[in-house]
Amino acid sequence: MSLFRRSESTGRRRLSARVLAIGGAAALVGVTLAVFATSGGVSPPDSPDVSKPPVTPTAEPTAPPDPLTGIDLDPLQAARIAELRDYLAWLDEAGARGYVGELGWSRQDPAWNQLARYWYLVADDAGLWTSLWAAGSAWGDYPLTVYGASPGVGGLNTTYLPAEVLETPGWVSRHGVNLAGLEFGTQQDGFSAAQPGILGQDYFDEPAASFTYLAERGIDLVRLPFRWERLQPTVGGSFDEAYAGTIDAMLDAAAENGIDVVLNLHNFGAYQSANGTLPLGTDALPAAALTEIWQRIADRWGPHPAVIAYGLMNEPHSLPGTSQRDAAQRWEAITQQTVLDLRAAGDNTLIMVAGYDFSSVARWREIHPSPWIIDPANNFRYEAHHYWDDTGEGFYTLPYADERALIGR
Repeated sequence: MSLFRRSESTGRRRLSARVLAIGGAAALVGVTLAVFATSGGVSPPDSPDVSKPPVTPTAEPTAPPDPLTGIDLDPLQAARIAELRDYLAWLDEAGARGYVGELGWSRQDPAWNQLARYWYLVADDAGLWTSLWAAGSAWGDYPLTVYGASPGVGGLNTTYLPAEVLETPGWVSRHGVNLAGLEFGTQQDGFSAAQPGILGQDYFDEPAASFTYLAERGIDLVRLPFRWERLQPTVGGSFDEAYAGTIDAMLDAAAENGIDVVLNLHNFGAYQSANGTLPLGTDALPAAALTEIWQRIADRWGPHPAVIAYGLMNEPHSLPGTSQRDAAQRWEAITQQTVLDLRAAGDNTLIMVAGYDFSSVARWREIHPSPWIIDPANNFRYEAHHYWDDTGEGFYTLPYADERALIGR
């Protein structure tokens, strides 16, 4: 872990040097990156949108060779790498650091791994932290699984295609996984603080064996999503000790296996009460509620040896506002105040500040024209998410070739 901590600097290196360090430019990237043959980023959707018909490819636009490596990217690769580079450019302009808390691609089509390999090269060269969506022993046949479990096995024991990119020797920055399950919804009756579901039936924890498995695969960074409503059944009230105890056990297992954890409040900018959705920044759920829950989290888990960062919120969206930009400014004000309040309480832990509008990499500069966080501890990262299908939601209902044909349409 000390290697990764030393790589915290955002100083840039030439990408060609990174390629060579990973095992040779000719062997790794070549002309076509032919080394190989995730909502947007929430729990497996109950009914993903599959209404979009397959696209019959015609003459597709051509992309020029990448300016840093000379690689001939296909149009889909070029489009997604351009989105990533624009986010990195925004961070550079802001003098800030970044974290892609979610990215993922279909394990069912090796063509996505070609794009993923190049994406990681660019991200790693920039010192960008990432966590791949997703690992979990309760995922079943979910197509974005990177580490899963065989039926009847207690804990992770199965590795899928995306792990080949994640486990590439020589990465300098920190690249981990989301260990999902505690944030799952309920199968019926609608999820809320009054209907939180049942552990082992609706939502799932991970045994110590799962952390051991990840450590054996070389993974030492986990983003751990959990739900506000389960942790704090009444806004401003005490924690549910059973749910908090489950998080305790997972953090203990992470520490025993040398894994650092980003605690992630997986709530999309709202709280699901018995009476309906309460968006943050309203009379029903004032901005101070986010500070309150995080101060409680910090008091309980801030000193834990596994906790490396606080993820303030997953994919905030649909806050009140006269426009999308107005709603984004509301979110900016909420997160700025939460950072200041945590620092005033004496907590200097790394904070991951999510962007508004599902934290989209593709829309980051549009949603946030300027940086907004002033951190007295200077220990935060802007968190974005990046999925590469046409909707940006991570369903990947179309084959790679059909997704590629959509570029430029």
